[in-house]
Amino acid sequence: MKLRLASFDTLIDINGLHDELSYIRHEGDEVRIGALTRHRDLLESQELFTLFPIFRDAEHVIADPVVRNRGTLGGSLCQADPSEDLSAVCTALNASCVIRGSDGERVVSMEDFYRGPYETAVGDAEILTEVRLPVRPGGSSAYRKVERRAGDWAVTSSAAAVWMSEGKITDARVGLAAVGPNTTGIPAISELLRGQAPSDELFSRAGALAAEACTPAQDLRGTVEYKRHLANELTKRALNASVERINEQGA
Repeated sequence: MKLRLASFDTLIDINGLHDELSYIRHEGDEVRIGALTRHRDLLESQELFTLFPIFRDAEHVIADPVVRNRGTLGGSLCQADPSEDLSAVCTALNASCVIRGSDGERVVSMEDFYRGPYETAVGDAEILTEVRLPVRPGGSSAYRKVERRAGDWAVTSSAAAVWMSEGKITDARVGLAAVGPNTTGIPAISELLRGQAPSDELFSRAGALAAEACTPAQDLRGTVEYKRHLANELTKRALNASVERINEQGA
């Protein structure tokens, strides 16, 4: 609405659902986060930081304290801005989104959640109620972002999650923001990294894949070439930070 992309005759204030839809719960092999969980709660949750430090990385660079005190996870995802920080985070963590309507509940992947810029799979008579994050052993994550000024939308950002066993990468996921019409996941990077020992050379190849896979547009924040360079460099940094955190866990 602020961007004048939509206008409505009637608005419904859903803050009354805050008690029902604001929570962070670790249940078995997944974490469930209510759609009305505020940025501040994501930032301050020690359990979430322990499992997914990427959230604290991202929340530190999202907007300002006023926005973090009022804005929510669900609001961020449903805005579907191509530069949105938490969309990249949830893509890297292989999150799924729970959508509820009068016909019941359905669960969609992050890849299926976004239909285009500012457009999601949430229908007219539906609401996003929860985000689910699979918890797997031997993993960690990191988020790296370049912005023009503190709290601004990303020029480019990269979110990475890595899982390792016996010194080798068993799985990895990377999500980019601000370099295409939607937050971008890159399966080719996952395929490259699986079964490999982490190294600067390997992550350089992953960064090159990130630069190749993204489709940035030139704007006031930078040229296409600059954004591709950032996609490359930030992906390398996010992957390295993820592996460093895994090694610290085993220290």
